[in-house]
Amino acid sequence: MIRIALAAALLLGASAATASPESEVLAVVDDALRAVSSNDAALFEKVMRPDAVIIAQGYDADTDALATRSYTVAQMAERLRTPGRTIDERRTTSKVLVQRDLAHVWADYTLDLEGKRLHCGVDSFGLVKQDGAWRISSLTWTAEPKGCPK
Repeated sequence: MIRIALAAALLLGASAATASPESEVLAVVDDALRAVSSNDAALFEKVMRPDAVIIAQGYDADTDALATRSYTVAQMAERLRTPGRTIDERRTTSKVLVQRDLAHVWADYTLDLEGKRLHCGVDSFGLVKQDGAWRISSLTWTAEPKGCPK
């Protein structure tokens, strides 16, 4: 019995130690989305480089006019500190590219506010690995108010 438990522990440890770079990168992206969905500014700041570039491209539902906004990590973290709102952002599909200590994730997503679909679009995450940890160095997204999956 002890041998079986030891073997299981070794296998679990080995699988954690051999996590693919792609799964490590997606874990950071999922932490960023979890930070948005739970209004967790501290988690958001943890996964971001302090000098990260953040750009949102939103489209007007009536005119389709584009509005581009940029934010600092501190500004986005402050937005997450807004009490009393319920956000649910989920990635639906993802493409992950990794080259050594550079990664990119292109992910379709949906965003619900107070239980109602607000918009959908694409999240584009640039990540770098420094001191053994992946951090988001750029985040850009489109906010499409029409044609979102239900």
